[in-house]
Amino acid sequence: MDYKKTILIVLSIIVLAVLGLFGISYQAGDNSAPPLAKVETLRQTPEPKKTDFGTTTPSGFPTNIPLEKGLKTEQSYLLDYTGQKQLTIVFLSTKSVAENYAIYANFLKKENWKVGNKYEGEKLSFLYGTYGEGEVHDINVTISEHTQASSSAESKVSISVLKK
Repeated sequence: MDYKKTILIVLSIIVLAVLGLFGISYQAGDNSAPPLAKVETLRQTPEPKKTDFGTTTPSGFPTNIPLEKGLKTEQSYLLDYTGQKQLTIVFLSTKSVAENYAIYANFLKKENWKVGNKYEGEKLSFLYGTYGEGEVHDINVTISEHTQASSSAESKVSISVLKK
């Protein structure tokens, strides 16, 4: 037998074996479509209902979270998801990024929040934590430098609380 015929026979056997295995796995499963053609249906999550509170603290926002006196609220809102609510307030602060970071890091520690992620920088800092056994809450505090000359604010603070 010549060399080229041997290679052709071996390749043919390999191709037939692969096709045979594909056919066996196709017959063993759901016959409605070949395995490579199956597409999983993604579950659609409905858009949350948004309630805007403008320049006032969102209704239901935890009262023990420290907020600067005389704060200038830029926005506040409630996002009502299925089974959970997110309350957010964004305000301008006369305190620096470092001062606000210290305030919220100390608050979370004092109130026994479990801080899972944190970053402290000169112009941007954040803290993320969880609290609770039965009713679980998440908190995300983001503090960024505010540099607009028309304002006496040194930083912008965004606090989001997720009630599950």
